[in-house]
Amino acid sequence: MSHAVFAQSCPLYFSDFASFTGPADLVDGDFGVHWCMATASVTASNFCNSGNAFKLDSSGDDPVVLVTVGTAGCTAIEVSFKYAQFSASQTLVKYGTTNATTVNCAAATPTTLGALTATGGACTAFTATIPLNGAHGVCIRFDHGANGNAVTIDDLEFRRVGCCTTGAHPCCEAGGAGCADNAVSACVCARDPFCCSTQWDAQCVAEVAQYGCGNCAGGGAACLDALALDFGTVYSGGSICTKFPAVIDHCEGTAPFLTSSLGCAGSTDMAMRFSSGFPYSAMVTKCVNFGARTKPALNFSYSKQNATLGPRIEVSTDGTTWASAWTAPVAFSGTCAQVQLDLSALAGTPSVSFRFSSGSSVSNLATFDDIELVEIANPPHACCVAGGPSCEDAATSACTCAIDAYCCETAWDDVCVALATVYCNARCPGLAVCGSPTAGSCTAAHATAACADAACCVPVCTLDAFCCDSAWDATCVTEALAACFAPADIDHDGRVSSVDLAFILDQWGNAGGACDIDGNGTVGAGDLSMVLSAWTG
Repeated sequence: MSHAVFAQSCPLYFSDFASFTGPADLVDGDFGVHWCMATASVTASNFCNSGNAFKLDSSGDDPVVLVTVGTAGCTAIEVSFKYAQFSASQTLVKYGTTNATTVNCAAATPTTLGALTATGGACTAFTATIPLNGAHGVCIRFDHGANGNAVTIDDLEFRRVGCCTTGAHPCCEAGGAGCADNAVSACVCARDPFCCSTQWDAQCVAEVAQYGCGNCAGGGAACLDALALDFGTVYSGGSICTKFPAVIDHCEGTAPFLTSSLGCAGSTDMAMRFSSGFPYSAMVTKCVNFGARTKPALNFSYSKQNATLGPRIEVSTDGTTWASAWTAPVAFSGTCAQVQLDLSALAGTPSVSFRFSSGSSVSNLATFDDIELVEIANPPHACCVAGGPSCEDAATSACTCAIDAYCCETAWDDVCVALATVYCNARCPGLAVCGSPTAGSCTAAHATAACADAACCVPVCTLDAFCCDSAWDATCVTEALAACFAPADIDHDGRVSSVDLAFILDQWGNAGGACDIDGNGTVGAGDLSMVLSAWTG
């Protein structure tokens, strides 16, 4: 499906007057924008409700802007902006073509382009086209009338006409309108005028081969391994696309631009703000390799005007087909919201591109900032469960990792769980390890390995590994009785009491057996003395 058809023009310059020092100049090869502000200024008061604006409030406020196109062959300059005034300022927009390369506040501007007539504070759009007639540039003057009524100007844009392929990118790369090969450009744009009027996007690249205009086989540059954009701290006007070439692949519609106002930006922290119009103002990143990522997520902050549509984020794995990944809620009451977008479904994908767009054809004051691709951290887990490094109980974790640093540096595996149980009081159930509460009694045979009393289990298994490797059989019980209990505890209940005394008296005079505590071959006074000496009651 082809794009919608628009006028044959392409972006040259945009300013939202975000900096109080005034609008920025532009120098870009043949193209330039240079300001003489006269006594005009930037103000935060603006009836158009979009941050700062350019203010003229006296007869001496007659700023001039020189737009140059050099020998690029442009046929015209389109100018558009918004303005507002409570009472008529009698401001005229005038122009004069020129071949000058430096701005002159007294430049000749004999032709009136239009008058700013709307009053009552309404935000009004102004658009006009200035024919160049072979000139290399044009001077435009905002000529305030002979009174003190204020007028504010905002969202000023210049577009070039008839020279959109000049200095263009290769036809197999997305970028500004048109491409470097005029034949290929003309072939594609005959079927899809959007590609020469607005943006040579990924669809235009695909159409090079689709319409038989050329061949873009062979692919492009390798995808990025990381993605991060904080948009810096220095304001500059114009399209955002040429400012961060390492990350941004191209823009669509009227390009987004930097702002130092609105919710997620300030005088020393820039953010990306979207333009109005359709196709939606958008920034498309270079592809990012998710091949080694297991839990990718996109962190970002955004702001917008309440009760408006957009902004939104889309993803593509082939550069041409886009799927919605996130859309801001219509209701928005905060000044700047933080979001972590889970992209785990794309883990392992070799190429992922992002499209950040306004999601609306009218101004929604939407901005993005602090965009970063991250890995979602493993959530804390119980010490009795295998998982990422460390566990949720700090004391158990520290004790275990002091024995085996792997448990805190790499992963908390089954060995770490066992160590935590045996040595660090984790008491994890269901483990066949010494000290596990469900490992079974040390004085009773059972089919599973180890026993619940770590103090008895460890020395037995040190002598007989079978008891902890395979099963706690009768031999392990005998070894536990010999290694772990005081001989006077004849019934092995953990106490020396009347029950043990009864055993001695019952076996008095008999030979050997468990009651022959002193080992002299006969149960007698020596055994009685040992029971009474160890008596616990």
